[in-house]
Amino acid sequence: MMKAPIIEIFSSFQGEGLLIGERQIFVRFAGCNLNCNYCDTNDSKSEKAGTLMTTQEVTAEIERLITPDCKTISFTGGEPSLYPDFISEVSKNFDLKIMLETNGTLPDNIDAIDKLDIVSLDIKLPEHFNGDFDNSIFLNEIKSLNLLITKSINVYCKVVILPSTK
Repeated sequence: MMKAPIIEIFSSFQGEGLLIGERQIFVRFAGCNLNCNYCDTNDSKSEKAGTLMTTQEVTAEIERLITPDCKTISFTGGEPSLYPDFISEVSKNFDLKIMLETNGTLPDNIDAIDKLDIVSLDIKLPEHFNGDFDNSIFLNEIKSLNLLITKSINVYCKVVILPSTK
């Protein structure tokens, strides 16, 4: 039985990007492969922060929260692409758009997700880290971006601008 660490599942309106203002079901995973210094979900950086849930439990909670105006499930985190098989398994139960909010550094995992309609990809900059930026971060983000474009998946990129951004 497949399980993943989940911080929360809730219904709300998207606050950014191409689907701003649209109601979505958000599934927030625990665990992240990066340690960005501006993270607004610090409680979801560690996999231990979440509650282990099965795909059936997550599916049931999404079904409970769906309203007629909801057209998208957004998988977010932490870093949801750490759990591609879990996302694929949950997604196949719904005839809704599937959105992935990702740091884009795990292109092989993103490629393994069966159904994606839209991806919000965060581009990371050196000043987002406390001296531990690795160029492979940016190279993997570009690899993910090219992969999504090749697969004709709707994708947009975000960059967090800090006072230290050059």
